Amino acid sequence: MLKFFIQQAAIWVIVMTLFLALLFLPREIVYLESKGSNIDAKYEYSIGNHIEQFRKFFTYLKENKGLGDVMEGYSRIDTIWRTFFKSMKIAVPALLIGLFGGVAKGVFDYRIRNRKTRVFGETLTRFFMSIPDLFLIIMIQIAIMTAYSWGLLPYMKVYGSDTLSTTLLGIIYLSIYPVFYIANITYSSIRDEQAMDYIKTAFSKGTSSLRVLYKHVLKNCYPKILSHTNTITLYTLSNLFIVEYLTNYRGAAYFFYQSVRSPFAFAVGQLHYPINLYSAAGYIFLFTSVIFLSKIASQIGKNIVYPLERNEG
Repeated sequence: MLKFFIQQAAIWVIVMTLFLALLFLPREIVYLESKGSNIDAKYEYSIGNHIEQFRKFFTYLKENKGLGDVMEGYSRIDTIWRTFFKSMKIAVPALLIGLFGGVAKGVFDYRIRNRKTRVFGETLTRFFMSIPDLFLIIMIQIAIMTAYSWGLLPYMKVYGSDTLSTTLLGIIYLSIYPVFYIANITYSSIRDEQAMDYIKTAFSKGTSSLRVLYKHVLKNCYPKILSHTNTITLYTLSNLFIVEYLTNYRGAAYFFYQSVRSPFAFAVGQLHYPINLYSAAGYIFLFTSVIFLSKIASQIGKNIVYPLERNEG
């Protein structure tokens, strides 16, 4: 486990360095006047300027003992942490729901695979996996507003921040795809195990099908299921911006976008393409750390539920 931790820590350092290298690309762009309504731009990359960006960044960290202030009396680090924890209030529950709810849905899909109601099983799972989350989020918002106008639901905010309804809806939005993704993985894993000799042996001893499924089959499926934890973590974090932007949920993903987005205007002769480097670097550090911790947690989970993984490690 220690070797695995060191390997993943090394990968995290490399990934963090690559992200910072992209963030610190020199942005000395000169906008030039030209005839007509067109405006030309001139850009030349310099590795010296790129290295200088790193030097300035670490010098700034040393001089300010951190990322500085966003305004007088308001630390940038405190602001980043506050918005990050706000995002984690919807991201972490969504991941847990995606994992445990997905396993439950996968078992349900497998158990009804030969029944007339199987349309609610694997067919429904694949249907939701094929629909873009953006469409589902908008449809849910419209459904809630329509139900309220018909008197079927009490008033519920679907757009805004710092309210219970927007937090719960954010969790639902983020957990939709992970639930059906893990359900598909669970169903496929169980189906792959059904022809194994140990299942035939268990049935020959008179063991009930439910006991075989929950005590034997799922136990062997857990390592494969947990290996996809990093995938749903990546998907959840990438989808976090869409959810926060559509619902105006002012979390880390929303403010990370604000720190790196294109400016609304520029001036002819302007020398720089300004972005908030220090805030963006802070958010990159935290988001990549979540992915790193997710990988570690996944490996620990596999070691707990399947000792063979630990012995091989």
